[in-house]
Amino acid sequence: MQLNYQSQNSTQTLGEAIEEYQRYLTSMGRNVLSDDISDDDSIWLYHDATHAIFGQNTTLEDETALDFWVLFGASFSWKLLRKYQQVPEIENLTKALTLKMGITFLPKLYWRNKKVIWTVIQHSRRMKKKWPLKLPPELLSKTLKELREEYGITVLNEKQKTPTRVTEFDYSVVSNMT
Repeated sequence: MQLNYQSQNSTQTLGEAIEEYQRYLTSMGRNVLSDDISDDDSIWLYHDATHAIFGQNTTLEDETALDFWVLFGASFSWKLLRKYQQVPEIENLTKALTLKMGITFLPKLYWRNKKVIWTVIQHSRRMKKKWPLKLPPELLSKTLKELREEYGITVLNEKQKTPTRVTEFDYSVVSNMT
């Protein structure tokens, strides 16, 4: 399913694209996660914005590609990434993947999708400047087309995004974990 924000020249604002991404999550029966009001870093907003700006959906393969978009195409602090990894939902997802798919699954996933990952790295090297992981609020009102031109972001087309195979993973197992 191609969403509007996944189009290179989408005229949606970043805020609208994030809303579309969140509606997509809801339509699949997934929870839209939000940040605690007292938190000074909006981890989930930052995460959802990366899905929108880099045109990724929520398959494990797209999440893998997004990891590399962030590592090579975004300005971030290791402190912020560690904070993201410590969010209970992310910890539960990691545990669920390990329990359901095995300890060697993640390295295999990266290996199996090395062509997609390499394409992401190439695209990120051509960017004019790095995407700010810690999202300035004023970017929410700019269109994806404007932002992608400003940052030099070229989203992957369907052929480039096609992994060797898509991993079937029932995300509901994550919500069953305590």
